[in-house]
Amino acid sequence: MILYLLRQSELPLRKTEISDCLIDLKFTDYLTVQTAIGELTEGAFIKAEEANGSIRLSITEEGRKTLLLFMGSLSEGVRTDLHNYLKEHRIELSHSDDLISNYKRSMAGEYEATLIAKDRGSNLIEITMTVPSEEIASNICDNWKKESSEIYDYLTKKLF
Repeated sequence: MILYLLRQSELPLRKTEISDCLIDLKFTDYLTVQTAIGELTEGAFIKAEEANGSIRLSITEEGRKTLLLFMGSLSEGVRTDLHNYLKEHRIELSHSDDLISNYKRSMAGEYEATLIAKDRGSNLIEITMTVPSEEIASNICDNWKKESSEIYDYLTKKLF
């Protein structure tokens, strides 16, 4: 099911997105999903890559070949449920890649918070702010996830 989910998804998925799907659909429990993800990663059927400050999983070529071998044992109902779940949650899944925020310590000892909003892979806006503490930088990044639309609207109204 995990390999099928990753093959069907347009985007690499986080572990939480995979486990949320399989648990919401009542296919399995959290521990089983995490164990399976670990085994699939170890076997090189899926790969983990860091993107936007989080680990994303995607299916490898070896995973695709393996999925073809086991596709017959995955019922049509399960495939339909997984497909529908991805379709229903696509906005949420794709939106998670549209907003990027991270911070780092600068050479001067301050912190730089970088905030990015994307649309179809292109940056709509990128803001870098220098602040005195890590706590402030972290808060800025957290607030970006909640307030980005309002901030973007405000800036475009003021600047255009």
